[in-house]
Amino acid sequence: MSINITVVDEAGDSHEVEWKDNQTLLECLHKNQYPVLATCGGNASCATCHTFMDPQHFEAGGNDRTEEEEDLLEMIDDVANEYSRLACQTQYNDELDGATVTLKPGM
Repeated sequence: MSINITVVDEAGDSHEVEWKDNQTLLECLHKNQYPVLATCGGNASCATCHTFMDPQHFEAGGNDRTEEEEDLLEMIDDVANEYSRLACQTQYNDELDGATVTLKPGM
């Protein structure tokens, strides 16, 4: 199974990509050649894979932030907002079909 999402890259360009059900958002972004750092290797300990989920799909995704993710987002509260997610912690969900994910400039 897979869904399609729109990724807005650091330059502000939008591209539709396929997200497969066995991937996290981080894995999907890497598979589609987006240079998201993820210095911790996707272990929720660095916040370098910070993204923004569009408001319409943030709640629909159904995967709540973990306590670790919340703590990391609090550490970057100068750029994080209520729609921030760590790509490594965002699990595939059919309800995210059509979502727009924005990469933070300079990631």
